Amino acid sequence: MTPPQEHAPHRLGDVPLFAGLSTAALEELERVCRSRRYPAGQIIWSEGDPGESLLVLEEGHLRVSRFTTAGAEVVLAVVEPPTALGELALLDGRLRDASVIAQGPVTVRLVSRHEFLALIAREPAVAHGLLTTLADWVRHGNQRHTDLLGLDVPGRLAKWLLGRAGNVAGVGVPAGTVIELGRSQGELAAELGTTRESLNRALRGFCDAGLAMVDGERVTLLNPAELVAYLD
Repeated sequence: MTPPQEHAPHRLGDVPLFAGLSTAALEELERVCRSRRYPAGQIIWSEGDPGESLLVLEEGHLRVSRFTTAGAEVVLAVVEPPTALGELALLDGRLRDASVIAQGPVTVRLVSRHEFLALIAREPAVAHGLLTTLADWVRHGNQRHTDLLGLDVPGRLAKWLLGRAGNVAGVGVPAGTVIELGRSQGELAAELGTTRESLNRALRGFCDAGLAMVDGERVTLLNPAELVAYLD
């Protein structure tokens, strides 16, 4: 007799917002979701749009941005899966306070405002997950603000690279660690709050100092421990 096969972990259950839900609740949530795929550059929603759905990112990267009156883009965050976006406008009924753009091809699920509010009402675990998610966004915003004020461009880049390598303090990051940027240098510059030219100068400085080697969208960390000095 063939033993029953175990099901793979439910993708929605990997999203922090839904981590406390039972299998039955996750299956019901999956039933009411709408799956969508968008190409790179697609605006999922714009600042000022009504909040009609929660977005659950499954594949790809999304850029959360605001735009100045002159049209310049200010990147607030670049998010990776599994994560959920758009909770605030669903909770208070106000308009979106930022734009969400596909940084590359993305796969998402959309949960209508009606279904999301009903889920909160019947599943206390979602309310707890929501508070945790919002707290994480506040911490992220505080840290980003601190980095923009306290670190120059090489410092911000060094911190980003070390973070992608697994430890901002450089502990346990071996020489030769390869970082896949997963975005163009222009997109990374916007994410770090700088220009492409300034980012290129910082990368060239790391290369000239023997700290890194750049090959297209791949950066090899040759001396991670020395990169930590840029964070002071």
